[in-house]
Amino acid sequence: MLRDLQSAFRRARLFSVAFLFSFSLALIAGCTPSDEEEQPPEGASAASPLAGASVKLVVVGDHALADAVRLLRGEWQGSTGAKLEIEEQTLEELLKLEKLSADAVIYPAEYMGELAERDWLLPVPSTTLNDPLAAWQEIFEADRSRIAAWGAEAYGIPFGSPVLTCCYRADLLQQLKCKPPETWAEYQELVELLSDREKLGDAAPAAGQTWFAAAEPLAKDWAGLTLLARAAPYAKHHNHYSTLFDMDSMEPLIAGPPFVRALDELAAAAKHGAEAPLDVGPEQARQALAAGECALALTWPAPARSQEQNAGDKAGSKGAAPLALGFCELPGAPEVYNIGSKSWDKRRSESGPRVPLLGVAGRLGSISKTSSASDAAAQLLAWLSGPKWGTRVSTASPAATLYRESHLAAPSEWMSFRVEEPAALQYAESVEQALSREESLTAPRIPGSRRYLAALDEAVHQVVSGQASSQEALDAAAEAWRKITDELGLEAQRSAYHRDLGLR
Repeated sequence: MLRDLQSAFRRARLFSVAFLFSFSLALIAGCTPSDEEEQPPEGASAASPLAGASVKLVVVGDHALADAVRLLRGEWQGSTGAKLEIEEQTLEELLKLEKLSADAVIYPAEYMGELAERDWLLPVPSTTLNDPLAAWQEIFEADRSRIAAWGAEAYGIPFGSPVLTCCYRADLLQQLKCKPPETWAEYQELVELLSDREKLGDAAPAAGQTWFAAAEPLAKDWAGLTLLARAAPYAKHHNHYSTLFDMDSMEPLIAGPPFVRALDELAAAAKHGAEAPLDVGPEQARQALAAGECALALTWPAPARSQEQNAGDKAGSKGAAPLALGFCELPGAPEVYNIGSKSWDKRRSESGPRVPLLGVAGRLGSISKTSSASDAAAQLLAWLSGPKWGTRVSTASPAATLYRESHLAAPSEWMSFRVEEPAALQYAESVEQALSREESLTAPRIPGSRRYLAALDEAVHQVVSGQASSQEALDAAAEAWRKITDELGLEAQRSAYHRDLGLR
């Protein structure tokens, strides 16, 4: 009952914020020029503390976001008197460098640990965290205290980090009198129901139309993350820090009961997925749902202005009727594995069954340790991420999503799906809930993280294709993890893992 009341209150607040936002726009319509029409100040005050400074910003692997920043360069230079140089690099080019030759960098959020452990980054200064223009406290809890943190300090400024979300055909579930799943067991029951055309009755797709129950991202670079997202509620125990590794020995824990159970369940659902499930990534899952080819998708809506949308994402055909979609957090579980007692415990009722996986995508901005203009670099990143310009910058990237309380007023900015406003608010609520939970699991961010995840990809692919059992595949992945840790140095990896967990 308490959770229902809290959810109802949150929905009411979201509708109120959206109404006030729309009403304010109506009041000022015709009186204030649009962002595109605004003229930058003719010149910054000579007293501006940044006057004469020069900032070099590197944007990594995100051309559309870099272009969005370029469009704001005149506004920045005019209002601060500081010059701004923007350079683009691929992720491969960045990781080959011996040092970061820039004042600031915007990069994929999952590489925070890699850059921090190379000692390339400076912590975000307290002056920035306390600056009202940065509105740091307005950023969702997990974005600022977990995703943007390394150890006990903030090393990044968020531009939005999506979580995998359960997107579903609301019209189909309503016709079948089914509710969105709260647990993975309920999700599997729904998948099996939706896969049987005969049980769908009038809701069944036309004969000959491509149809499968669920699209889950199991392609290369995504299969391991999907496994971790499914395993999160089974593996994240409130009494233990250790989840992916034993925090003292760095022994991998991924071949343990939580992950075996999750992989068994993933493989069972994959039998009712796409014809080639190992080719599906988040974008393909979005497109299949929007095209009416499936009823469920584990993905997130790309921002409406993103390059993916502009390239013709099937979800957003101009003039088409809004899609009857719904959104909720990924399912959870009523029990969690206790690695201390080697037994299953009931999850605490106050935390609920759901445990989100953080760090699957997103963008962060950080200050370079070699910067000769670190104060200006910090102010630039806070300015780009702040309430005034943050939406324009981050909605250019398909790897981002909303990340501020103020974004809840206009969630459609973050929707590649064309849906009715209540559904957009539902998506916003699911993101806010996931990023406000006390318990969460973070995808590995320590050096070598992509190699660790590639070993998990291989385990998932072997099980889904019938080449190995879940236990066999995860035993092999655990052995690969041991070798990666030994190669990179046990002590260094242990120290990094402690910081990844938020410990000093």
